[in-house]
Amino acid sequence: MGMLPFLYLPDTVTLVLLIVILGMLRGLAIDHIRQELQSIRKEMLFYWLSNGLDFRDQGYLALRNQIESAIELAPGLSPGRLLFLYRLHKKAAKNETILPLPDPIHDVGLRIELTTNSGGREKLKRLQMEMNLALGMFFLMGSLSGWFLLSILAARMLKGTVSHYQDHRTDIFFDMVEKVLGVLGRKAQQIGYAAQGVAIQ
Repeated sequence: MGMLPFLYLPDTVTLVLLIVILGMLRGLAIDHIRQELQSIRKEMLFYWLSNGLDFRDQGYLALRNQIESAIELAPGLSPGRLLFLYRLHKKAAKNETILPLPDPIHDVGLRIELTTNSGGREKLKRLQMEMNLALGMFFLMGSLSGWFLLSILAARMLKGTVSHYQDHRTDIFFDMVEKVLGVLGRKAQQIGYAAQGVAIQ
């Protein structure tokens, strides 16, 4: 009987190694999304410099602050960590007695619309969209709970494209993927900011 516990040692070692590997993958995913966000911030900076635009512009400042906040927020973005607040958000949307979660991303969009230079305004809009897509991809691919959510979404999207569209199914599927990623990235930020009490100035 005294030897019985040692029969489970290989399973324990395997489980520990699996946890370590998953932790390393999560760390790599966080590093990757931070690099992507920093790249978007640099692209915005270079555009502003090359076109001689005003660095005090409200849209520029708002998006820069959003990017910087997202870089700090990235480690906390996963479906598993934000599930409780996500459910609270959905409940608030249906129940008028509960205050809805703040939406700083919407506020950033409003400030971008105030950018007087039309080229700069469109550039900020595109960069914000790229940011949301990148964060949406990270939200789905950067954790076990994200993989689980991805499997559910992928199955539903495939079913939808097969059931409702006969032509150009591949194009429609990728259009849906892009739309879903953008929405997920935006919602992940909104809920993540609420969880940490972050306000974008």
